[in-house]
Amino acid sequence: MVAIFVALTFVGFLLVDLVLQKVQAARIVAVRPEQIRRGLATAEALARARSFPWGIPQGVYLSEGHAWFEPEPSGEVRVGADALVAHAVGTLDKVVFPKVGDLVRKGHALFHLVHEGRVLTFFSSVLGKVVSINHRLRDYPELVANEPYGAGWVCSVVPAYLDDGSGKMRFGEKAAFWLECEFDRFCGFVSARIPSDLALGATSQDGGVPVIGSLVQLGDEAWSAFETEFLHPR
Repeated sequence: MVAIFVALTFVGFLLVDLVLQKVQAARIVAVRPEQIRRGLATAEALARARSFPWGIPQGVYLSEGHAWFEPEPSGEVRVGADALVAHAVGTLDKVVFPKVGDLVRKGHALFHLVHEGRVLTFFSSVLGKVVSINHRLRDYPELVANEPYGAGWVCSVVPAYLDDGSGKMRFGEKAAFWLECEFDRFCGFVSARIPSDLALGATSQDGGVPVIGSLVQLGDEAWSAFETEFLHPR
């Protein structure tokens, strides 16, 4: 009975959140640049986000710390790292999983991605219990980057709830627009840190867009700064 109640409560949160986001999207009007930086979208920006090449599967929520959460019919929530992280790191050496049976708290470390001794820490946006991990990533950690919303999932959690109503979890058009804005921010992040002799290696030649794996070409300071600026919930 408890499991059914949790699942029904969770579905209720999803439906309310979806309705609120549709209402918000219907009210969007042209805004000034400073409003764009605060995450409010124009109709033109939403149109771009819908066609964004990192399409977010239906039903996937994005957290402020660039982890994604996908509710499943079983009542579990599948978790992984989103496409911005996949683009930034490109390849991985190792995934450090939580332990099955661990209780996780919102805002606490959930899993880690490792590349050449550098570690990125991802935080949970759910309160619940870890019930499974993706054992395939032990042999193929590159799936986190190659299939971030699919075979690259990291673990599953049975949650008490998904979102506390603070707006820090994003869904649908809101998630797509936010991720596009985050990629723009990442472009500036990389451009500000690449030495001139690495510029063509870390960015494409047609506009300075960071190439896949551009973060790993930068130094330890940039790696730490990326974790602080993009992965730590504000």
